Amino acid sequence: MTLLEPEMDGQLVLEDDCVDLFDLAGDPLDAAVARLQAGVKPTAEDIALLTEAARTAQRAFEEVGAANDVLDDASDLGEDLTTALAETLRRRDRAEVPALLGALRAQAARVERSEAVRTIANRVLGNGGPDEPAALTPVPALTPALLPRVPSVYDDEEAGASLADLWERQERLERVQDRVRGERVEHVAAHLVALAERIVDRAFLDARFTRAALDEMDRAYALWCACLDEG
Repeated sequence: MTLLEPEMDGQLVLEDDCVDLFDLAGDPLDAAVARLQAGVKPTAEDIALLTEAARTAQRAFEEVGAANDVLDDASDLGEDLTTALAETLRRRDRAEVPALLGALRAQAARVERSEAVRTIANRVLGNGGPDEPAALTPVPALTPALLPRVPSVYDDEEAGASLADLWERQERLERVQDRVRGERVEHVAAHLVALAERIVDRAFLDARFTRAALDEMDRAYALWCACLDEG
């Protein structure tokens, strides 16, 4: 592109139209770009504006790259945390679970902050960011009423013919109760792991779903502990 010197009055003739390149309305940067595109030699002020714009764009690209790195790290760590959670629940080590839930929540907060910066950077670069989902993706909730019911002695309506029959029924009932209590614990554990997997599968990006799922995981952990206490 050939740089042109404007006429003495600051005007440049373009295809019979006279344009005042030093009195363009709007943003000063837009005016500087317009003059440069028109082939006018940039002024010191134009150079300063264009240099600052280039630095701002470079910083925005760096922020987008950093946000991508955060997502990659959160995804990898989220998978590790989910695996650790499943193993901890299998061992029924209730003391370790809160730390794992806290680590998931910390990663979610980190991604949310990073994505907020990405949104600003994309606006600087002229890129539209993703819209907030119109409706919250439902988070499945687990309550005691949804768990297998532990049978009781009152469920057996058959009258015992002898003391031996009563003992046999009691032993059978206790075996069934132990099995059902174990199923209740495993049911809640599976719910916790499934929620963690859904959060990680979404790469923590759906902030509202992630917050709701983490809150449900806190409630499910309390329910899991209550089921452990039943045994």
